[in-house]
Amino acid sequence: MKDRTREELVADISLLQKKVVELEKFRALFESSRDAIMITEPPLWRFISCNPAAVKLFGAKDEPEFISRGPAEASPEFQPDGIRSSDKSLRMIQKAMDEGVNFFEWTHKRFDGSEFFATVLLTRVEIEKGKPFLQATVRDITGLKQIENKLKEAYAELENKIQERTRELQERVEELERFRKATIDREFRMKELRQEIEQLKNKTRKNE
Repeated sequence: MKDRTREELVADISLLQKKVVELEKFRALFESSRDAIMITEPPLWRFISCNPAAVKLFGAKDEPEFISRGPAEASPEFQPDGIRSSDKSLRMIQKAMDEGVNFFEWTHKRFDGSEFFATVLLTRVEIEKGKPFLQATVRDITGLKQIENKLKEAYAELENKIQERTRELQERVEELERFRKATIDREFRMKELRQEIEQLKNKTRKNE
């Protein structure tokens, strides 16, 4: 094996130092993010790391407790569409691995059993050379969902009021139409009666 020159060793050390700096920056962003971030590893896709925001969001005591439990414990058995979380999560993972990223809505479950709506961003990353991982960024959108549901209820209520008002106006139009027709019929009948009276008057004059 050829001995490495001093310049080559210095270059390698410099490269390693840059990599350490990059990893430190990543770690700082990872730790300080307000979004829950987890790292999953193939082929079982178990959590191998998470940030403090993930620990807080899922109600774990600390990172070791969080990663000691499998991803299945972070989701209810079924998603709102009726598909098993275990089956659907594999589809989401595969899409992220194929396309590099996958963003979707998901129902998660805290360690105390309570559920919450979230958006999930799966991003394929390479922490170790040649070995892909997935970074999952989870954001609780329960508040947004509640607002969305309230807007849907308000819209439905408004739609019902519009339909009710439309029916009332339609009934009023029909009533006015009947009144108009009755008025026209009465005026027409009055005209006929006046003509009949006039004819009778004429006949009376002729007989006199």
